[in-house]
Amino acid sequence: MNLKAAILTLLAIAISIFASAQIETNNAGARSAGMANTSLTIRDTWAVFNNPAATCRLPKISVGLYYENRFLLKQTGYGALAFQMPVHKSGNISLGVSHYGYKYYQYSRATVGYSQQLFTNLYMGLNINYLHLSQAEYYGNANGMTFELGLYSQPVKNFAIGVYVFNPVNVSFFENRDLKMPVTMKLGLSYLFSDALLLAVETGKSINGYTPIFKGGIEYTLRKHFSFRAGISMLPIEYSFGLGYKIAGATIDLAFAYHQILGLSPKISVQYEF
Repeated sequence: MNLKAAILTLLAIAISIFASAQIETNNAGARSAGMANTSLTIRDTWAVFNNPAATCRLPKISVGLYYENRFLLKQTGYGALAFQMPVHKSGNISLGVSHYGYKYYQYSRATVGYSQQLFTNLYMGLNINYLHLSQAEYYGNANGMTFELGLYSQPVKNFAIGVYVFNPVNVSFFENRDLKMPVTMKLGLSYLFSDALLLAVETGKSINGYTPIFKGGIEYTLRKHFSFRAGISMLPIEYSFGLGYKIAGATIDLAFAYHQILGLSPKISVQYEF
């Protein structure tokens, strides 16, 4: 490996590790990933991680598996498993686990959630999270618990609003009270122009984490089976695109994100409805 490649590799790992300090707010699912992770108003299995309110009233049991390889480095892989099921007419329960990293830096999360319809066009979701951070011996490990809240509303036909807050009470890890989890807030909007065309935008801010961001994405669905997606995220600028195919109860989605310096990040998810 030449010097330039080594520097880029170290930079990619450093940036991804910095981002993974907020991995508890990371998205999952290659559908939204192909739209620059504009995920707050997308109602599918991956709402378990993206916006717990958006699982509400999903009519079928579903399970999904997701993996992304950030910048094509084995040290920066991120994977997630999600499950949700309706328990009565207006409520769903969900479970999820995720893992990021490699031997010297790993971040894992387990979550259990419940979503409930509050009013005709307003849903609310709550997730309880257990977090585990494993670092090189000098830094030690850390564990913690917190919760996240989501809201989903469709005030008028084809227009949806999603709101998400992670760790609203600003808790820390058990072993180190100075090591705080980020307090993260997000707002997303989407409009379905037709059965084939969806436009989504999203912004977010973390009080003790990442800077404000803006992202937008678009999805075009052809004959209800094939989907084509694209998106852009600012700060830093990252371009996304993706494909999806759905048949019967199975869906497979592929996505790619491109960073101008660090390169390509492929992503894939598979989900099945029972």
